[in-house]
Amino acid sequence: MRLFNGTDLVLYFFFYAFAAWVLETLIFSLRRQRFVNCGILDLPLLLSHGTAMVILIIVSSGDIPYRSQAVFALVMTLTIGYLGEGIAERVLRKKRAALGKLRLRPNFKLRFLWAVLLAAVYESLVIVVQPLLFSLISLLPPLIVHVTALVLSGLLFVDLLLVSVLARHLPTSAERQFLQQHKKKLGERLSEQLWERVYRSYPSLRQSEGSGIEAAEQELKAQGIVFARGINFEKLVWMLFLCAMIGDGIETLYVFFTAGVWMRRSSLVLGPFSIVWGLGAVVLTLVLSRIERQNVFSIFLTGFFFGGAFEYLCSVFTEAFFGMKFWDYSRIPLNIDGRTNVPFMCFWGLLAVLWIRFAYPPLSARIERINPILGLVLGWGIAVFLGCDMAVTAAVMVRAHARMAKPKAENVIEAFIDRYYPDDRIRRLWPNMKFLNS
Repeated sequence: MRLFNGTDLVLYFFFYAFAAWVLETLIFSLRRQRFVNCGILDLPLLLSHGTAMVILIIVSSGDIPYRSQAVFALVMTLTIGYLGEGIAERVLRKKRAALGKLRLRPNFKLRFLWAVLLAAVYESLVIVVQPLLFSLISLLPPLIVHVTALVLSGLLFVDLLLVSVLARHLPTSAERQFLQQHKKKLGERLSEQLWERVYRSYPSLRQSEGSGIEAAEQELKAQGIVFARGINFEKLVWMLFLCAMIGDGIETLYVFFTAGVWMRRSSLVLGPFSIVWGLGAVVLTLVLSRIERQNVFSIFLTGFFFGGAFEYLCSVFTEAFFGMKFWDYSRIPLNIDGRTNVPFMCFWGLLAVLWIRFAYPPLSARIERINPILGLVLGWGIAVFLGCDMAVTAAVMVRAHARMAKPKAENVIEAFIDRYYPDDRIRRLWPNMKFLNS
């Protein structure tokens, strides 16, 4: 995918380098409950991650299959890891212990596993974050992009000069002290805000004598506090995430055993997520939690009507906003506008009984066994990831329908979608989808 125009590559480099520094700061703030100075620069940047993302963005602009891109990302991650450590130690005269705290492990097996994880993260960012960032920056006037890139590059040059040359003779120079102080202030502010959010979820930790996530987890365990007890936002996020994956797997296997083909059933451009299943699980949980102690027939009727209404509204939403129809039950007896039907509503009723009596209790208990703070933080990450995935998916769907009437792109965003999400790729992403005007 050509997710850059030229000078904007510099902005992408700084964005991902800064985002990586923020992420490492948050991770090590959790571990030690204080700011840990990540990276070798005085600026809040991790150059290796910014460099890796820029290289992958450029490589993805060619007609390279995703599998080849994944292999390239893995090799690139390993290479940059070695080069980064070498440059930091020899050119910048930094000891290995002073490198970023998430540096690649010296053991090759651990180094390789870490590289696989990073490569997967890089690929995911290129697919679901970079299009959004590309769209946003493409709307800016070119002059602003050029000036911003020039200023940021100048700051980086000064920082590299201070760290690599002047720091040997002027370790407390005004310029370097200025950069260090602002980096520390920003890191401390991020650390404080993260722990303040944790304290709001678990107030008892304010009086804890320990420090760091391990001590906090032990304190919560000793107090008998579990993650996402009952029904709350964190549990519903995890429920959406897990059930969307499970639903995608069930649909894929169902199509394979009934039709003999492997068909992609995911709702989103990235990942095995059937959002209808995920949202359905959330809706059933919210609705049925009020009547879970009633008899089976009451639960069945509730699932029958709410499931049918949910499926009907989902169909109306996709048709109204995206001009697409993902399912059509017109040929099934007792259908309602082709959007749902009585047999499937009976299935929803049966599913409601199975869900609230057999599936939800063990799944809820499994979620509650997640470490409280880890579950809370990962839940935020899952929400952000799914939000970006949904946003890119929505943009692709809207443009795919709009270009039936206006095939010529009117701006850079539409041109990008037309080039990298043409009709044949849309059909591969959503084989069962039909345009309303087709």
